[in-house]
Amino acid sequence: TPPSSRLLGDFALPTPADSPSEGAIPRSYPPTTSDRALTVSAASAGRKRKAASSRPHQSTSVRRKTFSETSDHRNDDGQVVQQRPRALPDNPILQPPSLSKFINGVWESLFSGTKLDPVEVIEQWQAIESSGQPKLIADSHDQMISRGNSIADGDFSKMSVLARKISQTSRTCRSLEVVVQCRWMQLFDEQVATLAATTTKEKAKKATIAAACLDFKWSEKELRNKTAIWRGYADIQRAGGWAALVFAGMGLYRFCKYRVAFTEETFDVLRSLRHRFEVAADTMHTNWRQLLAIVNGPTTRRYTSHMHSHVVCGPHDETIDLPITYHQWDKDFSYQHLNESCIDEEAWGNYDPRVVQLEGPHTCEACKEVQSHDPIANSCSCFPALYPPVLAGPSPVQVYRTPNGRNNGLLACLPFEEGAAIGEFVGLITAGVSGKDVMWGETARASYQIWQGRQGNHTRFVNHSCEPNSQFERFVWMGTQRIILVSKGVNAGEEVTVDYTDTYWRNLDKECLCGQATCRYKDRSRITATTQG
Repeated sequence: TPPSSRLLGDFALPTPADSPSEGAIPRSYPPTTSDRALTVSAASAGRKRKAASSRPHQSTSVRRKTFSETSDHRNDDGQVVQQRPRALPDNPILQPPSLSKFINGVWESLFSGTKLDPVEVIEQWQAIESSGQPKLIADSHDQMISRGNSIADGDFSKMSVLARKISQTSRTCRSLEVVVQCRWMQLFDEQVATLAATTTKEKAKKATIAAACLDFKWSEKELRNKTAIWRGYADIQRAGGWAALVFAGMGLYRFCKYRVAFTEETFDVLRSLRHRFEVAADTMHTNWRQLLAIVNGPTTRRYTSHMHSHVVCGPHDETIDLPITYHQWDKDFSYQHLNESCIDEEAWGNYDPRVVQLEGPHTCEACKEVQSHDPIANSCSCFPALYPPVLAGPSPVQVYRTPNGRNNGLLACLPFEEGAAIGEFVGLITAGVSGKDVMWGETARASYQIWQGRQGNHTRFVNHSCEPNSQFERFVWMGTQRIILVSKGVNAGEEVTVDYTDTYWRNLDKECLCGQATCRYKDRSRITATTQG
């Protein structure tokens, strides 16, 4: 690991993704063994911050069109044919969903709190007991958030939990429905192919449709209307895998009905996302594949480790185990994923140097509102995606393999609006570390370091850019100083980056690979050689 230490105003920048200990492949190590300091912009602790939403959303602007663009789609035979232009409504709300909206819907479902579990369906069948009392209400008592002793509060909380469970059950049933309909469409094509071996394909299709009409008790027109949508499900599954179909958002039906975006380019995009969807589904929804048992689909999880232990966008869009990406520097590399920072007892004992206020009540230095771990009592909404922790969910990001030699980076699955938290900088709270990349923090009581070399979270993989879309900010939550990675406006599918600044790059014999037109540190090897000569 090249020796470095980077200062960020009062704290240092995290391990850069373009160093062997983090992400990018270096051109050469620095010639000196002294620590290097880095200064980057940090928000003032007293700055008023616009409250960011707890879940990032993407603002959607709709371009009005008289007719949809001509595109290709598959007919009932599975053949790609040209689609006739279709007049679209003037009302933007009624416009057919785009591919980006569909993909965002999948990611939103994956990173939401919705649990897709067949057990929820079983519970729904047992919801009403012989006494007429909903069983789920009695079972929901332990899941309630304590908010008072009144009967009214208890009844409301029980009904909230029941409504959540019923919503999850409904969502699970909807996923089961599209899985079955997709599989039916696949078997329909197989049946037609089997019959076509002894007759014409047209007669084979008519015979299969006739048999299906008897089974469904539908007219041929009703069946064709239904299967036009179901074929869209099959096309999505074929390209994006089962996860793309199971976790598709509420716009799935309309997306398949209009078929405006059903082009080969769309299917190429879905194929490139297939493993990314499966990594998120397997690691955050561990029982989702049990839904596929109803059609004899694969029920064994492919990805069983922490989500960020799988580096996406590898060769052929497949994943790579995280340790492998560091083997060229360290054959024994391992990484422990943390939800919260841990204290190095050898350096601090049981003392947390980040603490600025021991006892409450706690008031936010930025918004001046009351902070509390209890969501009911808390009024601070500076970073609702992180605090209170009981409401925090996984950040919609993935560790990915960069295409231009910077090793690993951090990829946004969903957009982050300006001011939204992407994550807290989490690692080992230590002191006295030299020759390694650390984050420096300082309070009125002590100076400390956060090291992410062997343990931490997704913020470790943030790369440098000369035009960054995020920055680190200090924030005090419940009397303890935190360092937050904050968005400056990150679009879905973009790499999350920060500026390591001149202090880091000074005297560093390494080129910047950010690729920006305004890059300040490109061709550094040539410049350094010229200077030395």
